[in-house]
Amino acid sequence: MLLISPRDVDLLMTPELAVEAAKVAFSWLIDKQVAQPKRQVFTVEGNWWGLMHSYGPDVFAVKLVNVIEGNKSRGLPTINGLVVLASSKNGLPLAVIDGPTLTAWRTAAASVLSTELVVGRSVGTVGIVGAGTQARYHYAVASGYLKVDKFLFTARTSHVKLASELGADAVTLEELMRQSNVIYAATSSTSPVVRGSLLRDDFHISSVGAHTLDSRELDDDVLKRASTVLVDSIEAVEAESGDYLKARELGKPIVELGALLKGQRVSRPTVFKSVGVAAQDLAAALLVYEEALRRNIGTKVD
Repeated sequence: MLLISPRDVDLLMTPELAVEAAKVAFSWLIDKQVAQPKRQVFTVEGNWWGLMHSYGPDVFAVKLVNVIEGNKSRGLPTINGLVVLASSKNGLPLAVIDGPTLTAWRTAAASVLSTELVVGRSVGTVGIVGAGTQARYHYAVASGYLKVDKFLFTARTSHVKLASELGADAVTLEELMRQSNVIYAATSSTSPVVRGSLLRDDFHISSVGAHTLDSRELDDDVLKRASTVLVDSIEAVEAESGDYLKARELGKPIVELGALLKGQRVSRPTVFKSVGVAAQDLAAALLVYEEALRRNIGTKVD
């Protein structure tokens, strides 16, 4: 069995490989080649815990993930987790992989895949709302996979420093929304931060924050203006997304991302709402494991 650390995941993953894993995952879902129960989540003493598992062709994966707010004062990461990959033929474990790093890659890859399927690989200005881990990985995958003219960053804090590190522009939220034709919203806000009244006519937005029924990352105007709302999984967003519930209330067409891989077309303005699904972890874990074997990266244990 292989132990694959955060550093190993970053060495093994590339934007191309991450998006390829996303294509595999959403193809599995739309073709019903993967069994994926709803994730189990619960909060104890203010800490959020989640368990996600999926069974696909030849492999099975389970991810334990948590959000421990008290870790901020301890100098420890607030998000922790592990992905265990096993053979679905004989049940033997194949790898234990760092969960937060794998999740960061696969989440950003889904956003970038939605952009490719709706806009294409050549885009103008990409705005990233947020300055945390997801913002960094969205930049890494988008800059390595898409042809982007300019990146803009905004957040409540830290975006000026992050933009400077990445050679991008730090702007106000209003400036970002007015200038960007593709926006990645990756915030921890529970109330809307993206405002539809400020958006261009050809916008495509990927929203990966606000993954509870009583939280929103997009205001009503965003959803009213969108011609179509894309989702990773209707079953998943029905259980976890307040943005999805509002889109359904407004009567918006809801299309799973996998349908676009099968040839369905949509026209902008569009929204992609993602809460993350276990099939993404499964596909990403499998490709990372295969790459680790090929490149002899990771720690072998008995």
